[in-house]
Amino acid sequence: MLYCYHCGVALSNKPYCTSCGAEVGRYKKILYMSNQYYNRGLEKAQIRDLTGSVEDLRQSLKLYKRNTQARNLLGLVYFEMGETVKAMAEWVLSEHFQPDKNVASDYVKLLSANVGLLDN
Repeated sequence: MLYCYHCGVALSNKPYCTSCGAEVGRYKKILYMSNQYYNRGLEKAQIRDLTGSVEDLRQSLKLYKRNTQARNLLGLVYFEMGETVKAMAEWVLSEHFQPDKNVASDYVKLLSANVGLLDN
């Protein structure tokens, strides 16, 4: 479900918000492209092409910085690559954008409780 960037109301299939009248056609295209890059990054992560996955996920976040799925996956890929600080940074940002029902909270708690993981 997509929500209007201006008023927060759920969007219909029209190129404008039915509540506030904001033009949302480009916004929807940007979100669609961000999700496409996320899906490519996910596919690459599944076949262990971590560098390619990072490139696609970063492109996804350039288009839409609040894409928490892409941000969480990027954190996991960084963690797998041994870049724990970068992973933690992505998860903290993800928590900021989506404080409720976010798996990034579990990752941050796990790393914070297990300082040995950070040292490695």
